[in-house]
Amino acid sequence: MDIARGSVAVTLLTRDAGPLLHRVLDGIAGQATARRVCLYAVDSGSRDGTVELLRDRGARVASIRPDEFDFGRTRDFAFEQADGEFIVTLSQDAVPAHIDWIENLLAPFADPQVAVSCGASIPDPKRGFEQFPWERNGYFYFTREMAKFRAAHGRGVSFANAAVRRSVWERLRIGPQALGEDFQFQQRVQAAGFAIAFPGNAEVLHHHDYDLAGLWGRCRNEGLALRELGCPYSTRDLLADLVSPRKYVQWLREFSRGGLRSSAALAFPVLRPVAVYAGARSKSGYRAYVHRMKEAA
Repeated sequence: MDIARGSVAVTLLTRDAGPLLHRVLDGIAGQATARRVCLYAVDSGSRDGTVELLRDRGARVASIRPDEFDFGRTRDFAFEQADGEFIVTLSQDAVPAHIDWIENLLAPFADPQVAVSCGASIPDPKRGFEQFPWERNGYFYFTREMAKFRAAHGRGVSFANAAVRRSVWERLRIGPQALGEDFQFQQRVQAAGFAIAFPGNAEVLHHHDYDLAGLWGRCRNEGLALRELGCPYSTRDLLADLVSPRKYVQWLREFSRGGLRSSAALAFPVLRPVAVYAGARSKSGYRAYVHRMKEAA
């Protein structure tokens, strides 16, 4: 098959996306591609003009109530609305880094065994805050539940910047998953014998920072999600991660060069394993948390 002739749907899950959405939409519209690109969004209760902007820019928008949102089910719903051989899934705050992003993301589908292609996220120089230092230095996922996932499945897929072969999704679906639906789909794809590609030239501009509450919420939810996906986090894992020295060496390096400028960054080597453990042992479900997504003025 000549994939250059295929159509592609770009899907977004949105809620109060803010002014950054203008840049996301400009980045999609400015792609150097001859293929037909259509934009689809599922919005879960925006009140800041997100829906109106999307429709003004030609997107088809479906709306759900905030209490109906579930990453797995909502992602499936977005894919159901989409029309195209390939479905791109993009975070509402992930800006295509260059005009060849979509072609580079789709290039691996020339191999019929590839079901998912996942691009990287790189820091956004126009964002109004620095990248969280533990994401920048590669230590964010140092805890053992993630090591278990990588041992079983390799590098993790992120639906912040990925593309899916529609025929494979129709066969496998994603299914209910409050968080970690990209990892869940990765497990299904690999179990079905398909391949996953990670092209190095399909980047988006996408980074986060956290306060203590936001960091705790994310890490706690990830512990719960990984437990549900078969990667539990035991008391033994917690103790081993707390005493492991490598992250503390990195902490000293970051501290010495002034990189730990917030309480969240300072506390991270201890906060993450404790929060992941709390999530892995939780019986009360997921908790809401918020990324900082401000832009420079």
